Amino acid sequence: MGPPEPSGLLELGALRTPRGLLLAGELALSGGVVALLAPPAPPTLAPALLQTLAGAAALGGLLLRDPPRLPPGYGTCLDLLRAISGTLIFLVAALVALASSRDALAATTFTFSLLLALVFAFDTFVTFRTRVAPGQDPDMEGG
Repeated sequence: MGPPEPSGLLELGALRTPRGLLLAGELALSGGVVALLAPPAPPTLAPALLQTLAGAAALGGLLLRDPPRLPPGYGTCLDLLRAISGTLIFLVAALVALASSRDALAATTFTFSLLLALVFAFDTFVTFRTRVAPGQDPDMEGG
């Protein structure tokens, strides 16, 4: 007999992995930016909210004990598209927040949106290098 199977729907140990930490950080920053975006830049609120919901869905899928089965490659592709779209959405949200107003709230929104765009860009880079094209470094090839 093996060890008893843990009960519950979620596997919270996934939050200790680098990918889990990155997704949780993205989700926390996205929620903060969405809260900050409401007054200075309402036009960018809807895409930012959708990106936040996509991040919540990705984190929820990572935490499930029995995740849904996707055809091979689809999960990686969806994760890469989520990271790329997050980079673009929050970069545009940062610029719109700064252009819409020059008050302190707009500057704070710009700062957090730009920081979040950089986090999503890092996530894009890591996802591409580790899951989409692992081991295809031209500098490492002999010749």
